Amino acid sequence: METTPNLQVYDLGHLGLVASILDQIGLVQTVDRFVGPRPGEKVSTGMALKAAILNALGFVTSPLYLFGHFFQGKPTELLLGPGITPELLNDDRMGRMLDSLYAAGVTELFVEVAKSARRAFPFPVRALHVDSTSFHVHGAYRSGEEGQTDTGDEPLVIRLTHGYSRDHRPDLKQWVMNLICADTGGIPLLFAPGDGNQSDQEALVPLLARYRQGLELGEVVVLDGASYSQENLGALQGFSWVMRVPATLKEARALLREELPQEAWRPLLPGYRGLEVESEYGGVRQRWLLVESQERARMEEASLQQRIARAEGEARKVLGRLTARTFACEADARRALSEASGRLPLHRLVYLGVQEERQWERVGRPRKGERPLAVVYRLRARLEVDQEKLERARRGLGRFLLATNVLDREGLPPQEVLRRYKDQARTVERGFRFLKDPLFFAESTFLKRPERVMALGMVMALALLVYALGEWALRRRLWEAGSSLPDQKGRPTAKPTLRWVFQLFMWVRLVELGGRWFVLNLAPHHETAVRLLGAGRYYLLE
Repeated sequence: METTPNLQVYDLGHLGLVASILDQIGLVQTVDRFVGPRPGEKVSTGMALKAAILNALGFVTSPLYLFGHFFQGKPTELLLGPGITPELLNDDRMGRMLDSLYAAGVTELFVEVAKSARRAFPFPVRALHVDSTSFHVHGAYRSGEEGQTDTGDEPLVIRLTHGYSRDHRPDLKQWVMNLICADTGGIPLLFAPGDGNQSDQEALVPLLARYRQGLELGEVVVLDGASYSQENLGALQGFSWVMRVPATLKEARALLREELPQEAWRPLLPGYRGLEVESEYGGVRQRWLLVESQERARMEEASLQQRIARAEGEARKVLGRLTARTFACEADARRALSEASGRLPLHRLVYLGVQEERQWERVGRPRKGERPLAVVYRLRARLEVDQEKLERARRGLGRFLLATNVLDREGLPPQEVLRRYKDQARTVERGFRFLKDPLFFAESTFLKRPERVMALGMVMALALLVYALGEWALRRRLWEAGSSLPDQKGRPTAKPTLRWVFQLFMWVRLVELGGRWFVLNLAPHHETAVRLLGAGRYYLLE
């Protein structure tokens, strides 16, 4: 009787692409060198971290505390190394890995990995984008802890506490992720966890200054308006920066609402126009760029119409209260009307006169020759939209104010100032959207200790680094090779998202049959992506 050869089928999918990027940036070697050897470990800290990132970018919503289950049916020995089985990737190993990362210093270690990534993939960096977001946590964490401090007076353990929630979960405690990303592909270069009630105004600029040398700064640092203050402008001495100016500043508020001649405006990017003025706010010479966006103006016009409707309802209540009152004389009535009208944001009350009312001693028709007890006056007025107020409100629609300390207009023209600021949305903010996507498992965290929450944040940021780096490298190499991959409609594209590329690999399998290995369902477009990302050995193409 003929025996059936031993057959094993493994789910390889896109994990070979991720593993290849991790190999090229030297993640395992960098982490193990930084953390140091751990005698007796079958899976090193660096290898466990590689496994965690493979789990993170698996897009199967499998949380980290189940990552041993994630590797069931996966070719772990191919992806991670001989002798590494799913049984070794359990929650105990995961916990020890997080503890080791925390002990080594999550921010310092992340910077080392990012520098290694830049050496492996020498992507250009013209600007750095700095921002933060919050992630809520589940569990009864102690609040109000001061945290331990090191000799540099920096907190070693973050405080998990209530604060402004970007997750819209104010009922839960949270922690804050600070990221500094390159303008190229939004690749993160620095990760730092922060307290749940962190103030961006107080945290982001000192973070930049502390890691200035390790970041190998680009030409310009881009921050949001929360960091624009006199103290921070002084602390940014030596940096070139672009920031949004808060509309709450008196000087900014006046400029945003100022009536300006049409010839003063200059075209910037499509749909934008602007003009420049000089400023010395905070004792720092700078250029202010007043920008007006057509699209934003249309959106704010719709909001203004809603404001007008709400304001009209409130103004009618004011008018009703005034007309219900009595006044001793016409002058008092007109004065009260003028004061109330001046307080209305978008309307005015128009005086139509007064109506005299006599008050008698008794009810009924007064007797002939009887004098009234008092004579009072009631207002007659109507409500209308104040066109002057409305015009002032419309004057600021679609406007915002940017500032830069680069005074050379040739070195950083106004169009480039706006472009650098707009890049914030496709770099660091795009990275935050990626991490908060429901397909990414770590939108909220369930770990019991703040130290492990900090280390998990580093795993999340490293997953973003690998994803952004892989997408940039693939697009660059497709362009250089004049090649393409099919998009969702089967049309060729040289700018696929890496998530779509991962989906293309959904049915790729690794098979062991009779001691021989095969990769199934590998089409020509798969081979193109594998070759361009240097993942040939994981798909048996080398």
